[in-house]
Amino acid sequence: MFNLDDVVLECRNIVKHYGNVEALNGVSFELRKNEILGLVGDNGAGKSTLLKIIRGAVQPTSGEILINGKKVEFSSPMDAAEEGIQCVYQDLALVDQMTIVDNFFLGRELREKKLGFIPVLRKKKMENETEQALKQMEFSMDVNKKVSDLSGGQRQAIAVARAVFADPKIVLLDEPTSALSEIAKHEVFKLLKGLKEEHSLIFVTHDLNNTLQLCDRIIILKHGVIEYEGEVTKDLSLEELLSMM
Repeated sequence: MFNLDDVVLECRNIVKHYGNVEALNGVSFELRKNEILGLVGDNGAGKSTLLKIIRGAVQPTSGEILINGKKVEFSSPMDAAEEGIQCVYQDLALVDQMTIVDNFFLGRELREKKLGFIPVLRKKKMENETEQALKQMEFSMDVNKKVSDLSGGQRQAIAVARAVFADPKIVLLDEPTSALSEIAKHEVFKLLKGLKEEHSLIFVTHDLNNTLQLCDRIIILKHGVIEYEGEVTKDLSLEELLSMM
């Protein structure tokens, strides 16, 4: 049994219609402190729609979202960010021709006024903060290196570090390992397992094997409803779980 005080996010009876299409039908679940929850399903299962609702990109037709027991309503990702939710997108949202530090602070550059009125980038402070954020995740690299020169695992680490830098309570990960090699995938898994000491994570994927390697609990979505929810244990049958997808 878990303590209700450990629930950081709760979705209650989430329904989403797109015209006559029912993308989600009464989805209810909770995310607990310091866990990685796997959200698994094939294309069209409703994973992306549910993730968009949690991060405020779309609004549910009906249902409720609670953060630490408090009902919230998001009209934008900014609203979700203010409640401590950050998302790492499948495409990573990185600009290849920019440096790591410039990607890290894209849209939130640190500036100070020189001579009283001329805003100047605080480049050194941005570099130091980027280095510190990566160091906390046990990554060390030249922050003035272009993103285009990084490996897949390094790129993913930058995207995750950028999200975590905002100190969220909840991190959403949208297919974060889909384009990675096995070596890079294991590097990212190690990184994510370390993150759950301070954060709660929802790992969205279509790959059940990845989920069993990484997650504490899994939810299988199919045609907008939850087919299975449970703890990840050695006794779980991969074949049986696959049959539910």
